[in-house]
Amino acid sequence: MKKIFLASVFIFLISVNSAFAASKEIVYNLGADPKTIDPALNRTVDGNNVIMNIFEGLFRTGFDDKPEPGCAENWEISEDGMTWTFHLRDNLKWSDGEKLTASHFRDGFLRSLNPETGSPYAYYAFFIKNGEAFYNGKANADEVGVSAPDDKTFVINLEYKNPLTMEYLAFPIFMPARTDIISKSEISWAAKPETLISNGAFKLENWVHGDGGEITLVKNPEYWDAENVKIDRLRFVMINDSNTALAAFKAGRIDYMNTIPSQMLPMLLKTGQAKSQPSLGTAFCDFNNSKPPFDDVRVRKAFSLAIDRRIIIDKILMGNQKPATGLVCDLVPGTTDEKDFRTEGGIFLPERADVKEAQRLLAEAGYPNGKGFPKVSYKYNSNSGNKAIAEALQGMWKKFLGVEVELLNEEWKVFIETRKNGDFEIARNAWIMDFFDAGSILETFMSDSPQNDSFYKNEKFDLAMKNASIEMDRVKRINYMHEAEKILMEDMTVAPIYFYSSASMQSKRVKNIYHSPRDFEIFRNAEIQE
Repeated sequence: MKKIFLASVFIFLISVNSAFAASKEIVYNLGADPKTIDPALNRTVDGNNVIMNIFEGLFRTGFDDKPEPGCAENWEISEDGMTWTFHLRDNLKWSDGEKLTASHFRDGFLRSLNPETGSPYAYYAFFIKNGEAFYNGKANADEVGVSAPDDKTFVINLEYKNPLTMEYLAFPIFMPARTDIISKSEISWAAKPETLISNGAFKLENWVHGDGGEITLVKNPEYWDAENVKIDRLRFVMINDSNTALAAFKAGRIDYMNTIPSQMLPMLLKTGQAKSQPSLGTAFCDFNNSKPPFDDVRVRKAFSLAIDRRIIIDKILMGNQKPATGLVCDLVPGTTDEKDFRTEGGIFLPERADVKEAQRLLAEAGYPNGKGFPKVSYKYNSNSGNKAIAEALQGMWKKFLGVEVELLNEEWKVFIETRKNGDFEIARNAWIMDFFDAGSILETFMSDSPQNDSFYKNEKFDLAMKNASIEMDRVKRINYMHEAEKILMEDMTVAPIYFYSSASMQSKRVKNIYHSPRDFEIFRNAEIQE
């Protein structure tokens, strides 16, 4: 098996090296093979990084991370703030040359809200009139507050005002849709170049699945801003092993990567070969709150307190991450500009393991020194970094709690389904925020959220988050979210481990790739310097 893998990597390196003969091509290591690049169905960072480069909504993400005009050239908001009217640019087209109209936006919005689609982010559209009712089967499509009075005018009527409306409208579920194509193959349309018709800066040319495969994108000549797209081709290669990726980068066969071996990172950062920046992400352990023994809050707290977060940061990751003392990471706005959400919210967890309290809680739950504790496993998706953290957690739980935890690794696409289906006791998880807002991670734990992989249910938490979702006053809204985080951490629904820091390496031959703190990689402004 190892020989076969090395052979495939060798072939990959040859193919990438040959590709550099082509003009204006950039190669980026995406790392994993996305489960989907369907804007309505994707729930992963890797899939999102493809989608953000081939589709565009009414707004697009600017290079300051703020929404800027995309397909919509201008818009008006009614005096009461409940109606938004968008005017599309002239001559918008799909990548196959077909005219893009306001009806395509209506189709895209309704598809994401349709419960039959199963969009994991449908709740982002509940601010639209009857959006939630349609999703729950209590209204029909014609009652949803989206309309296209003519080809260039798109109107959204709101259920309630939302402070993130513009940010939401740049997110993938709000992309336009070609239902004439999608309706013929809901499952596979987004996997084939002939059916994945898009409207962004690039379009899909080819997709070879699996580790060592690649997604090839080419410049979309029909894009309204095509004259400012300076490269002809993007190759998103999929090298899961960080050491192999680093070797390919050093050989000049990859231009840009953020899958760096942790043991090499301190030296690469010190010499300036790698750069690091804070990221809006939190890594944590999912406890399955619906299954024994983790349906007991004392057990969840014991396992969380037995984690030495500082050791994981200093000895394993070594990339300027921070210990997660709460769920919401740094950089997220608080009630004022003087303090961020984390600073205001305070500390819920120690950096170092609180062994005494962890042991007390486990004994109180009926398992003194781990005696009688059932067999449990920790599941994670395969790569060397995740494996190292899994082994560290396993050792801490054994040493401090006397508990044996089996480690099970799975391929990425399988692991996503495992977690979603609740087939675990403890599972690796992480969340990169979609917006600069605490709700972006907190709302995933609401009882009815499709993202609630911990199967957590708490009516007080749900109420605090629902209040936050409709509150326009900044201070009141963020205080609702502080209340929600406190409830979540008192229940120790998950065990936060560390706050992300994103390290990357970029070839000197390229410039102007935009790396967002939200881990978006945007290439429409990228250039090649020969």
